[in-house]
Amino acid sequence: MSLMKAVVIERFGDSSVLNPRQVETPELAQNDVLIKVNVAGVNHVDLDIRAGTSGMPIKFPHIPGVDAAGTIVDVGNGVSNFNKDDRVIPHFELACGNCRNCLAGRENICLNFGILGGTCWGTYAEYVKVQSHHLMRIPDGLNDTDAVAAFIPFATCWEAMMTNGKLVPGETVLINAAGSGVGTAGLQIARMAGCRIIATAGSNEKLEKARELGADITINYQTENTVDTIMQATNGIGVNLALDMVGGEVLINTIKSMASGGRIVSVGAHAGEKVEIDFIELFRKHIAIYGCGRSTRAVGEHVLDLVAAGKLKPIIDRVIPLNDAAQAHQLLEDRACFGRVLLELGNNN
Repeated sequence: MSLMKAVVIERFGDSSVLNPRQVETPELAQNDVLIKVNVAGVNHVDLDIRAGTSGMPIKFPHIPGVDAAGTIVDVGNGVSNFNKDDRVIPHFELACGNCRNCLAGRENICLNFGILGGTCWGTYAEYVKVQSHHLMRIPDGLNDTDAVAAFIPFATCWEAMMTNGKLVPGETVLINAAGSGVGTAGLQIARMAGCRIIATAGSNEKLEKARELGADITINYQTENTVDTIMQATNGIGVNLALDMVGGEVLINTIKSMASGGRIVSVGAHAGEKVEIDFIELFRKHIAIYGCGRSTRAVGEHVLDLVAAGKLKPIIDRVIPLNDAAQAHQLLEDRACFGRVLLELGNNN
């Protein structure tokens, strides 16, 4: 039996329940690969899993963490498409590969999916085990830190804004929580698409950085009336597409800020999962709301190629040691970061 270092939770709670310890290294089945984790990402879903609000059936002890970049160190005897020393990222949605949605190329809405770091042990560890069909190769020239920082934010935004929202050049786009990892990705995708961008955040410092990423108009939702400012900036028309990962009152104000025929793509609701919606405004203005929590692997590979080509750039607030995972969670909870917070474990190729 070999042991590995990991950050483990033994019960639900605040960030103090994240404890570094030694645990048994996962054993491989026929179609599994074992990845040496070099860098892991910290995501809001990790906070939900730790707090016990994710709704996933967590069995203790549990290792959280939904994304990582690393190197394959061992493969099961049924694996033929990956080899030792391949640099890879696991897709956090563990799709079955066999249901009707998977067979149609929509594994992001797999009927039998699991979540890495949710329904099984995750990436806050020296090693992580996944099946080979959940892997994506890291493009040559892209280091592990940028790869893991890019994957979930850019893939989520691309799926939401381009695939579901069908973003068109010249449209006006609203990016809420522009200082988040997803928000910084949405800013860049909207800029790449040739759109006019309105960004909201809770501090002037974050808004200044949002302008550097391409925001044309910025709104501090702590001190300004978001709806009034958007309507003034659009001559009373509203925005064509909105990216929201906040929910609650922010989502209500987003609906009020939409143009006729506008589309809202929702990828999160950490400020309020249940809201009261005026459906008269929705149907009179032909507003559509799309939920989008996960991307396909094809989209993930596409955005990694764009990052490798220098067309998109992940925004990293800081990289800290794995043992300081509790500090990383607190940074996200306090909204004290701009872009992604990562946990470092090994070499950055």
